[in-house]
Amino acid sequence: MTTTDAEANVAPEVRLFLARVRRELDDLDPEVLSDITDGLEADFTELVAERGPDALGDPVEYAKELRAAAGIPMGVRAPRGLAERVDGLLDAGHDRFDDAVAKAGELVRTDLGPVVAWLRPLWWIVRAWAAVWLVSAFFGWGMSSAAGVVLLIVAVAVSMFIGAGRVWPGGERGTGARVVLLGLNTFAAFVLFMTWASGGGGTDYDRGWSDGYNEAGAGGGYGAPIDEQAGVYSGGKWVSNIYPYDASGKPLTGVQLFDQEGKPIDVVTQPDCTSTTAAPLPALTDAESDMAEVVCTDEMTGEPLQPRILYPWSNGAAQLYNVFPLPGRVQPGTALDPNAFADGSQDAPAIQEPPLATVPKASLPGIATSSPSASPSASPSAAEKP
Repeated sequence: MTTTDAEANVAPEVRLFLARVRRELDDLDPEVLSDITDGLEADFTELVAERGPDALGDPVEYAKELRAAAGIPMGVRAPRGLAERVDGLLDAGHDRFDDAVAKAGELVRTDLGPVVAWLRPLWWIVRAWAAVWLVSAFFGWGMSSAAGVVLLIVAVAVSMFIGAGRVWPGGERGTGARVVLLGLNTFAAFVLFMTWASGGGGTDYDRGWSDGYNEAGAGGGYGAPIDEQAGVYSGGKWVSNIYPYDASGKPLTGVQLFDQEGKPIDVVTQPDCTSTTAAPLPALTDAESDMAEVVCTDEMTGEPLQPRILYPWSNGAAQLYNVFPLPGRVQPGTALDPNAFADGSQDAPAIQEPPLATVPKASLPGIATSSPSASPSASPSAAEKP
């Protein structure tokens, strides 16, 4: 039994009635069952339209009448091969689905058949997306990359043609094709569930892993409440570097920060995956990618990139993580190189360009702004006072 376009116009009461009739005749050969039940949808739909659903009667009794009219005694089961038994199971599942749709329609007092028919193309698109997501994750592509977009367009077209019966397996689907399609649909639903269960936010496994590593961090441990973790937070996310500006809006370098108790305001350094036009992150080679503890990912192409490692300042006796901005350099690992500053080469850590060249000026009446030659606590002179 295959679904036809005409089934969408069958009244839900008729669909439910005939599903129960066919269930009573499940022991018959599929060809015999088709011979004695085909065409009943139109007849009973017309009957219901004229006399109402009560005219359908008892499906069990009607099945007995069909069996008697065809001269088939009760309990005689025709020999059935494996393919026929599989078809019977698939048909029974389809009938149960029709039963569920019909019962749901009775609850809301409307025919849900057209709604289900309308949702089928949507599912064809969704399963195409699931297939492309899986392929992109396997090959390390980004869903928003050129390859991902082209693959998604092709997959949607193929999925819709298959669903409409225009390409494999066509309109008349054999047992093997029905089983394969059922397996593909089930697998697509599983991929969607796993995507939803994992948060579904990232388009690449590597970037999702890296983000999780960065958010969990080494200070507080995995799953630790945010208020128990070390470092500075902004919007619930870890701050790995700070770019201070003075009151005139110019960027500052070498600013030491302390809290209200005089304790250094340290950040927990972590690999920086920010790649800009001015400071791009280079791509990782295959050998580096296999050995790297943390891999950054290009958001557009999904290409693995080398992370930028941040280095502390020093007061001659200790390393300082409360002096900003922190310098950094690109390197594939996550450990600080003790010789990074030794040779003064181009590969030595350096201050990155600030995210903003300038910011708006800030002022507060009665408060003097600081400068490199003035103490922050200095008060305005009499000549400066209004």
